[in-house]
Amino acid sequence: MTAAPPLVDTNILVYLFDRDEPDKRTIARGIVEGCFSGHDQLAVSIQNLAEFAVVMTEKVEHPMPREMVSRFIRDIASFSQWWVLGYDAACIEDAVAIGGERRIHFWDALLVATMKRHGITTLYSEDEHFIKGPDIRVVNPFIR
Repeated sequence: MTAAPPLVDTNILVYLFDRDEPDKRTIARGIVEGCFSGHDQLAVSIQNLAEFAVVMTEKVEHPMPREMVSRFIRDIASFSQWWVLGYDAACIEDAVAIGGERRIHFWDALLVATMKRHGITTLYSEDEHFIKGPDIRVVNPFIR
């Protein structure tokens, strides 16, 4: 059985294209290129892909063309080294419970519930603070 890969949070995907943060861009690219080159496996939730689409087309100072955003998402979804994780109504129920237990925002709780559902215990994220619990290890790749 293959060990579950780490999940890449939305902020890592956004930094891939952030010209204002060249050091973070380089680190994010190293993580993702390891997957696209076939050396590593990574996971991403459909929630992360949706957040990425919103951030890159609506929230950043220089939005990406929608066609580029769609192509990037399609590349991830079609590449065998990426685990694209979905969720269902039961996972949403779990997220409601996790959010209450850990006092975290619903969307963060949904990510935790999705990870747990798929046996993923490691999250690559700049947001180390949002997950409180022993079952998820947050790795901030930008800390040296």
